[in-house]
Amino acid sequence: MINFLLIVFLISTQVLGDIWLSRGMKVFGEITSYHPEALGQLVGYLFTSPWIGMGVVTLTISMLIYLVSLTRLDMSFVLPMHAFSYVLNALMAWLILKEPVSLARWLAAIFISLGVFIVGWSKRIDDRKAQSPQESDPNIKSSLLLLLPLSFSLPKMWLGVLVLVLADCTADILVARGVKKIGTFSARSLTSILRWLKSVFMNPGVLIGVASYTVSFLMFISLLSWADISLVRPATGLGYIINLCGAHFILKEHISPGRLAGIIVIGWGVGIISLTG
Repeated sequence: MINFLLIVFLISTQVLGDIWLSRGMKVFGEITSYHPEALGQLVGYLFTSPWIGMGVVTLTISMLIYLVSLTRLDMSFVLPMHAFSYVLNALMAWLILKEPVSLARWLAAIFISLGVFIVGWSKRIDDRKAQSPQESDPNIKSSLLLLLPLSFSLPKMWLGVLVLVLADCTADILVARGVKKIGTFSARSLTSILRWLKSVFMNPGVLIGVASYTVSFLMFISLLSWADISLVRPATGLGYIINLCGAHFILKEHISPGRLAGIIVIGWGVGIISLTG
């Protein structure tokens, strides 16, 4: 039940943070230059906009929930479940921001929802079987090819997505490895919580990951000034390919066939976004 609530709060805070940031950047307008003077205006706006402020605070809470989740669950499970935020992003963007959400984006949302369901169901089956880490894993290398969209060009928006994805995936893997070394989160007392947080933010891997998240955040802000959140957020899901490799080869997580199948379905949902965005 605790794990379920963590995932629910993680998704909810991520979606709300994205919506506030998107609304704030729509007020600011498109970022067309990274000249020092233009960057100064952008930074000034980021520190004074109430929408951006609410977005940053909400996403900070989401990040803390994410760190706690990683102490209890595998990254290869948390991130695919987190993908359901893409579906809620599209819904909230349509309802709150009045963004036009095309049929292709709704179709992608269906794929992503199906993939999340498969990942969640496979976790339930894995828990029942109590699979050991020594069991053989599926052939991930060949299966990863199924995650790739057939083709897509790389205009400015997609180059930005590529930079964001690489920074985000680097951060995800480094932070997950650092948090797992620290140990399980304990909320027995305020002192134990502060001690755990201190250990987290003094870990070199976590600090490098936070720096990578900062790069990812700045690029995300730029992307929100170029395109709708209902396109930008699902597009960043291309990072599942990298994160799946990192979870398997670096974090040594067991990727069951069911979990892999769910991630592949999510990847195809993201592929639809990339081909039609």
